[in-house]
Amino acid sequence: MSNDKYFKKYIELYEDFLHPNPNINSKAIFLLKKEFRVQFMNQLLTNLEEEDLLIRRKSILALGEYGEEIFKQILPLYINSHSTIVKVSCLKIIIKVIVNFNLKQLNQDVMKVLDEAINDSSPEIILSVTSLLRQLGINGRDALMKNCRDADLLRAKASVSALIEMKDETVTDFFDQLLNDKSIDPMIRKDILRDKNI
Repeated sequence: MSNDKYFKKYIELYEDFLHPNPNINSKAIFLLKKEFRVQFMNQLLTNLEEEDLLIRRKSILALGEYGEEIFKQILPLYINSHSTIVKVSCLKIIIKVIVNFNLKQLNQDVMKVLDEAINDSSPEIILSVTSLLRQLGINGRDALMKNCRDADLLRAKASVSALIEMKDETVTDFFDQLLNDKSIDPMIRKDILRDKNI
């Protein structure tokens, strides 16, 4: 295939990727990953800085289909970026990979980034990393339990909500401990009591 035809085909498929019809969109992603894998990946990564929310969302979904190989690209991007939008996008890609490939554990490099994200005070990052920890199930549970006692009320409340969705015996026992802890914020106590229908 000549360079002109190659470029033209890529542009046509990329336009289909941006198409609002999900069937056209899905087919384009499949073909772009198959025939222009690296080029498409690089374009999607660039799109994470896009102001257009729709393009960012489509790019996050598509990057989530690359599996664990995408971690090598987005981890340094997260660490080096000063943009909350880019950082949140990276976390959402990790969530998509976890869901799409049914991951139960993440490698050490990803966990280092999560440790950094857990301590970030940005509300958007707090909510994204909490959602990510919930997707990890048991492997994210300890971090969520720790965050329930955090001084940042948003982080604590989000962690309680994530644990409520897990519904296991360990969480139930932990909530009983929180209810007996007088240092816990009344709003956290209220959320737990609401879940218990008390």
